[in-house]
Amino acid sequence: MKTKTKSDSAKKAPGPVRLWLSRLSIWIYILSLLGIDLLFQLLYGFVGGASHPGLLAMGFSVLWCLLLGAAAYLLPRVCGRILMIVTVLAAAILAMVHAVMYHLFGSFFRFSDLLYAGEGAAFFSMQYVQMRTLLAVGLIAFVAAGITAAVFLPKRSYRPIRFLVGGGVIAACLAGLLVLNHANIIAIEKNTNTMSWSVTNEEASVPKMDVKKQQYTEFLNANACLPMTGLYQYTWRDFTKTFFTDAGKDRNKILAELNAAHDSRPAIEPNEMTGALAGKNLIMVMVESLDTWMITEDYMPNLYALKQKSVYMEHFYTPLYLNAGTFSTEFTSQTGLIPPTEGVSTEAYAEFALPAALPQLFAAEGYRVNSFHSANPSIYNRGKIHTHLGFEAYHDFTKMGMEDYQLDSQMLNGFDQMVNREEPFYSFIITYSGHGPYNESMGNIAAPHLEQARAAVAASGVTASEDTMEQYVRAVAHIMETDEFLGGLVDRLEAEGLLEDTVLIIYGDHFCKYLTDVDFLMELKDAPNRNLLCNTPLMIYSPSLEPRVVDKYASTVDLYPTVCNLFGLKTDLRYFAGDDIFGQAGGLVYWNDFSCWDGTTYVNGSLASELSEADYRLYYQARQRLLTSWNTFRYNFFSSVNPTRQ
Repeated sequence: MKTKTKSDSAKKAPGPVRLWLSRLSIWIYILSLLGIDLLFQLLYGFVGGASHPGLLAMGFSVLWCLLLGAAAYLLPRVCGRILMIVTVLAAAILAMVHAVMYHLFGSFFRFSDLLYAGEGAAFFSMQYVQMRTLLAVGLIAFVAAGITAAVFLPKRSYRPIRFLVGGGVIAACLAGLLVLNHANIIAIEKNTNTMSWSVTNEEASVPKMDVKKQQYTEFLNANACLPMTGLYQYTWRDFTKTFFTDAGKDRNKILAELNAAHDSRPAIEPNEMTGALAGKNLIMVMVESLDTWMITEDYMPNLYALKQKSVYMEHFYTPLYLNAGTFSTEFTSQTGLIPPTEGVSTEAYAEFALPAALPQLFAAEGYRVNSFHSANPSIYNRGKIHTHLGFEAYHDFTKMGMEDYQLDSQMLNGFDQMVNREEPFYSFIITYSGHGPYNESMGNIAAPHLEQARAAVAASGVTASEDTMEQYVRAVAHIMETDEFLGGLVDRLEAEGLLEDTVLIIYGDHFCKYLTDVDFLMELKDAPNRNLLCNTPLMIYSPSLEPRVVDKYASTVDLYPTVCNLFGLKTDLRYFAGDDIFGQAGGLVYWNDFSCWDGTTYVNGSLASELSEADYRLYYQARQRLLTSWNTFRYNFFSSVNPTRQ
């Protein structure tokens, strides 16, 4: 007979700390999940106008945490441990991703962003992983607590009371979530959701709505919805809205509404610039990360000189309608439509009817139309999309004979493909060298200009932290490479006798968002908020146009109708989101969170429930423009209506 020893008893009898950890493991796990959510809300709730977690967000979060805790309690110990570790890590990663995305793009993560994640991953740098220190420390602490709780989760016997308690809590939580969800999804009144081209004059009927419930119902504004619902309800609802958004939608009804919306828009009146550039060649250059502060005599001498001879739009903005900013601006400038934040696949851009895209309109006038970008045609599926838009070919670095696809100056090797000496031509060029990250990983771009950039920055008087200044210097070096290409392009056009009959339209795809110190950038640009950082250059050069500065407020959506008007292209502009910059209409810039700006009033779309009557009218107009344009593409409207038939 074996005698029990003191050491054997000690092994079997847990100490008080271990005992309490075992007894409280489920509650520690629940509090860890809740702590991650509450900490994120406390630090980032200001985005939606909250200084503390709201009751709605608290309700959703508590119910989700209790539900997961009950599931861990109900499952066998091994499965419960896996659930606890996986969910607490997932919650922390989600909070981190939201924080990094907000820092980079000014908007929280949405599952629809995954459509473009593959292309974005190619440019990922740890330099971009920035968040508040308190969030990082808190996430580590809560993850450690959650994993500790999983380790000490006790083994339980299969007693009926366990299933009754666990199952009852799960059922109660699901019922509570359904009730809260249903209470905040409203049947939107007919006039508040009808797509239309509203106006802002006082006589126009602008229906009021419960904006917070509207935001929750549609779930289109991430910056408003995440602080409103908390981390876990936001994740669930965004997932279901993204992947099941069209369930039960009546496409014919939506197409009828779109027809009515477009028909209700006032006719586009001609102006003094209508047809002013008809028949001339056009080269549109979309410059990677071109920002207003870059166009100086020291940083970009060639573009600076061209600006003095151009029509320059002083208050032009490139809103990030998608976090894939380059693709967003590229699509909008070529089609006049705003890419939807949800409800379409990347394949749709190469399949849905776009009969009025600029290359097709120019081709109808007898132009040769081609696009040029050094990146592989698989990036953003450009090879297929550009030919679908109507370009004869997409010319990448191999077709242009470039040795280093990252160096814009080598795009001049493809100059003969960009021009045509017998027929009018439209060439769309996207540059590359301005891309980030601004560190040694892209040292091949900066190297030829780094010494010159350091001297120019030193003379500018701009100061910041050592890391920020190093990024700033490299950003200048990158854009100097682009400036070398632009200068060479103008010189070649002039030498070949083509400049006189060629129009150059130069604009940025987005502001210099790869500078990671956002506060520095806001101070540099005197921008009071993240959206207004989107002020970027737009210039139109032609020897036949008198140089001047235009002070009208405009954005990417206005570029397409402006080009159509200047060149006299045949399409019905009522179908497109923007307004001709030289016309009477327009003057309103808007973002995908329904924020808008007319140069006098900035309306925060995430705080729309607190707006005055006048501000609400601006918000309503921005909302209607966005919804109408999104749905025009989402539901393939031009497969049944051709705007080029007049």
